[in-house]
Amino acid sequence: MKKLNNIYFIVLALFFVACTENPLEDVEGTDWQKERNVVSILVEGQIGTAIIERNFDDAKIKIYAKTENIADLSKVEIKNIELSYGATSENEKDTTLDLSSGTATIAVTAGAGETLNWEVTLLPFMSDLEGTWYIGDVRMYCDMFTWESWGWEKNESMFSYLAELNPELDNEIIFTVEGADAKGNPFGNYEHNAGNDGAFGSYTDASKGWNFNTRFRKVPTGKGTWLRDFERNKVIITDANKVEHELDLELLTATNEVNLKTEVPYLAENFNWTDTDWSYEELAHMSKLTWYTLTKERVLQTGNSITGLTVKDQVGDTQIDADAKEITVTVADNGADISAIELTGLNISYAATADTSVGNTLNFSTDNSTTINVTSQTGESTLWTVKLKIDVDLSNVSIAGTWNIAEIGVYCDMFTWESWGWEKTELLNNYLPSAGKELDNTISFVVEGKNGDNPYGTFENNAGADGEHGDFVSDDTTWPETEFNARFRKVPTGTGTWELVGDTVTITDSAGTVFVLTLEINSETEIAITSEVEYLSELYNWTDTNYNYEETAHMSKKMWYNLSK
Repeated sequence: MKKLNNIYFIVLALFFVACTENPLEDVEGTDWQKERNVVSILVEGQIGTAIIERNFDDAKIKIYAKTENIADLSKVEIKNIELSYGATSENEKDTTLDLSSGTATIAVTAGAGETLNWEVTLLPFMSDLEGTWYIGDVRMYCDMFTWESWGWEKNESMFSYLAELNPELDNEIIFTVEGADAKGNPFGNYEHNAGNDGAFGSYTDASKGWNFNTRFRKVPTGKGTWLRDFERNKVIITDANKVEHELDLELLTATNEVNLKTEVPYLAENFNWTDTDWSYEELAHMSKLTWYTLTKERVLQTGNSITGLTVKDQVGDTQIDADAKEITVTVADNGADISAIELTGLNISYAATADTSVGNTLNFSTDNSTTINVTSQTGESTLWTVKLKIDVDLSNVSIAGTWNIAEIGVYCDMFTWESWGWEKTELLNNYLPSAGKELDNTISFVVEGKNGDNPYGTFENNAGADGEHGDFVSDDTTWPETEFNARFRKVPTGTGTWELVGDTVTITDSAGTVFVLTLEINSETEIAITSEVEYLSELYNWTDTNYNYEETAHMSKKMWYNLSK
């Protein structure tokens, strides 16, 4: 075997000698070195990797840089340059390029002697993060057991959960590019300032004792530095305390916005199934991601709501009807001047303004109500009505409560000024049977407050079990007239308002008709509301007398509703 190998190598040597005198002649010298490329280049101020493009003899290099970071554009230093094997250029490392016009030429000569001119263009670098950004929204994603068939998910603005986060809405986040690392990743200075209001938002709700700052403050405030990691598509912000905050970067090209996003600990196992406050659970346990949406255009706020209001000597909670734009507050019955009730608290939509402020007084002297005008940052105004109730001691208001109609009575004066005259009282439904439908009604006087010493509130004459109100009509067709509603309807039906001044009850129905009655107190459980009836004795018919008709039509002088509890 060894002999065979030796024979093989001898034959091979003779073969090479026979083919050429110098077998390395083709790779010696430089004639074979045809390449004249710029493989890579790094110049003063450059950010990122140069873009090198060649189409035959059309050779171009695009370099991005922060031109303001270059001391002299006519002498831009070449920090590093790599050429094709064997190629040379006068523009080697540590030489300069004149890029004052924006372009320069690098001549590269191949080993074989051919030269190619490369056009170098200096372009301004603009990072997709560079510049001043405003906060369009702060959001969170909640996974509400989506792995179950009954589960769901939510993508919510956190401003609707935490009102104390609102000051974040006018913040500014500024990214300034200073340079790039060896991988071409831009870096620079970072600033997150508080905006015009001088305050940062807080992930808290003091009224509920919630504090989620540690959980959600992922975009740091104040000053620091930043680095854009292209490979991982992240932004690494290092705050003033040298703490790094890694955020995923999402470019929203359709809206020219960006999202800075990060995960938060998902704690579904801590969900409270027995005493569930959904908002708390979503914030504390079920949120999985949080992010800032940044926009180059400041978003003006459209809110013009009142979200909280208190007044001096208030009793109980404020009632806010956002749909009706109505607010109701109740104050102690201490004789305070309702034309000057001090405003002690006022919460309105973020960046909105109001035509009053804490410390001013509100005038409730007209119908126990006043108005507050709230204007949004965009200039849209909404008028809110504030209603005042007095926390009245109902034991001192004899008319308060719900009453049953015990009877409807009438008093008739049958010429009592004559020696032969007489008087009588009668149940009105004995004359007008249809009035009996009123007897299953209930009448309610709800106290809402006081005007000075005068209680007031809402009134309702409920139709009762038969669903009908009585009317004052006779069923006796022999009467000259049978319809007496205008004469005897002294207590209105339906709903309205009332006020008691002394023993005078003034009821205003829903149509605005006013009924003035007198309150007579018989006991804690029995009262009467009475009214004078027009006395028409001069119309008495002496020749064709129907006493029931005459007492109803002419001789009745007073009527009343006896009410009982």
